[in-house]
Amino acid sequence: MRGFKSHAMSALVEMLTDDDAVVITDTETTGIQAHQHRVIEVAGQLIRGDGHRDHFSELINPGVSIPHRITRITGITSAMVFDKPQAEAVFPDFMEFLGDSVFVAHNIRFDWSFINAELDRLGLDPMENRGLCTLRLARRLLPGLRSKSLGSLAKFYRIPPDGRHRASKDVEITTKVLERFCEMAADEHGITTIQEMIELQGRTYARVNPHSSHVVAIKRDRLPDLPASPGVYYMLDGRGKVLYVGKAKDLSKRVVSYFNAIEAHPPRIRQLIAKVRDVRWEEQPTELHALIAESREIKRLDPSFNRAQKKYIPRPYLRLDMREPFPRITVQVIMRDDGAEYYGPFRSRKQAHSLLELIEASFPIRNCSPTEFERGRRCVRADIGRCGAPCTGEITPEDYDQVLDGVKSFLQGDIEDVSHRLEESMMQASEAFQFEDAARYRDWIELLEKRLAHGGAVAHEVAGPETIHYMRGSSIELPTLVVLARGRVHTLEAPDHGDTGEHIIQDVLRDLDEDDSAGSGISPLEADARRVLDHWLHMHRDAIVSVERRGDEPRPAFAERASGMIRMHLSLMDQDVSD
Repeated sequence: MRGFKSHAMSALVEMLTDDDAVVITDTETTGIQAHQHRVIEVAGQLIRGDGHRDHFSELINPGVSIPHRITRITGITSAMVFDKPQAEAVFPDFMEFLGDSVFVAHNIRFDWSFINAELDRLGLDPMENRGLCTLRLARRLLPGLRSKSLGSLAKFYRIPPDGRHRASKDVEITTKVLERFCEMAADEHGITTIQEMIELQGRTYARVNPHSSHVVAIKRDRLPDLPASPGVYYMLDGRGKVLYVGKAKDLSKRVVSYFNAIEAHPPRIRQLIAKVRDVRWEEQPTELHALIAESREIKRLDPSFNRAQKKYIPRPYLRLDMREPFPRITVQVIMRDDGAEYYGPFRSRKQAHSLLELIEASFPIRNCSPTEFERGRRCVRADIGRCGAPCTGEITPEDYDQVLDGVKSFLQGDIEDVSHRLEESMMQASEAFQFEDAARYRDWIELLEKRLAHGGAVAHEVAGPETIHYMRGSSIELPTLVVLARGRVHTLEAPDHGDTGEHIIQDVLRDLDEDDSAGSGISPLEADARRVLDHWLHMHRDAIVSVERRGDEPRPAFAERASGMIRMHLSLMDQDVSD
């Protein structure tokens, strides 16, 4: 048992005078009845006001077999305590270690009763120390937290739970929880001494958590006006600066949740609420409108409490220009409306290049530059069967088109053959002790699985055919109608309930004939809106009807067909509800 001087002054140490000390304690026992069952392990950490710390930990031979259910919980077996000291050798030492310190435990009644029962059996005087219970403190300081168990508090404060239900580890967790409680009590309730902490555990909730005046004012003056509709909300400080921007499908429910059970929120949210002095909002007709507006506002305002979506991040794509003879696939960050096919986007250049490498390893597709192609010389890839050698005429344009069709099917999600070959190659490489090759095949397999799980395809064609997406509205939001053309969210509308939006579709498709954006690059704003749309489509994929334009189908006919499919979709949904 050795002590050390802590260099960092915790909130707990700051509450102790040089003459004060606490001992955070935990016991493991053979059951739950103090006068019937026995202590099998006791541990404690002594913390003094000068920062000095000591530790105490002992396994105890209880003189009886340890029940299997206790071993299952604690990991302590009868064999582990067979040669350990019995209670009469341990508890006098523990009482000397405790001295006149404050006795601290989580659910203090349990540990207090077991230690006093052991002392009673030994004919020793019971403990009369002052007691501090972290369970009682949790009930006062975190009333909104559903469970106040030590495990739940560890999870709430992100304390690693490894080794729980052993006395020393539980003492370590309880110590960290107590230090957090001391910080909270000092910041929110002005508590400065350990005696005030002891008094705090006996106070009523109303006395412990008087709401700050600004929270009371917001709850009284702003929250009742919040509508139950989609929208974007803004949290502002006293100078009118926006601290946080968020979106909500139901503004009332979402914003009100910030101001209920504040003490149970994560620390960052509590810090936000402490600074907020006003809440404002803008209603939106649908959740998708709110998602896109939120993303744009975060980038425009750069609020200090927002972490994600603060910049327009260029996303790479795979580019396939079918106008080239024997087209190749390249990685390109800027997507242009140049007649080429773009697939993606991808999270990073590394991911895009990894997928390109996989395609070139799986399909005999050309990857040389136009200059190299014009030389008409076979390359190493052709020699090892990785390229059909179109530069020397060894593959016809028709056969090469079949290769490209295979690549496109693969990108749309037909990965069975490729995955099977990768798995076989991985096993062969592993058996041949070629572990780097095996790891590369494994990484490719994982990449394909992740891409499919996210969007149902390895990479969707971004521009693709003109597409109409429709999702029925709810009691608090209107239907969502999206017309996607040339890779852009060309229009985003909210028709009235029951309206298939045919007139909107007709107007938009008519305007496309006069659209002068063809040939220009897609702006970061447009690319970001498309990213948000793709996420929304994936999240609501089971509730959305999507209709693609067929080849050269006249746009008026496309609008009429899409409206008919939407009408059928609504009818089937109504039928399901009535059934």
